[in-house]
Amino acid sequence: MIIPSNAPSQPSPRAQELGQRIALTIAEFQQRNPDVSAEEVRAAAQLATQQVDARAGAPRRAVAAAAAGAVALGLGAWLATGAAGRHLPLGTIAAGVAVVVAIIAVANRRS
Repeated sequence: MIIPSNAPSQPSPRAQELGQRIALTIAEFQQRNPDVSAEEVRAAAQLATQQVDARAGAPRRAVAAAAAGAVALGLGAWLATGAAGRHLPLGTIAAGVAVVVAIIAVANRRS
């Protein structure tokens, strides 16, 4: 029987280092600007998080665009050869699927 644990997980060493650097940056900013409020610090942290999240979504959009481009190029090539009246060969479909899967795999590894 597996018993779930509610113990909080320990942040990675890199996450701890980043947290320390962020705290140091905030402290330095507060020393130069003593009138900055806690609400302004919270708002700045939220803005920074939103910017990081927006950059993280960019690779997924690139993957979607690359997959759509591969499909469009394949369809365009098929239509350009006058093969619209014939069935698309199974090998061509498999190659297209393999390209799209490879693009998605590479993007997932990078993010």
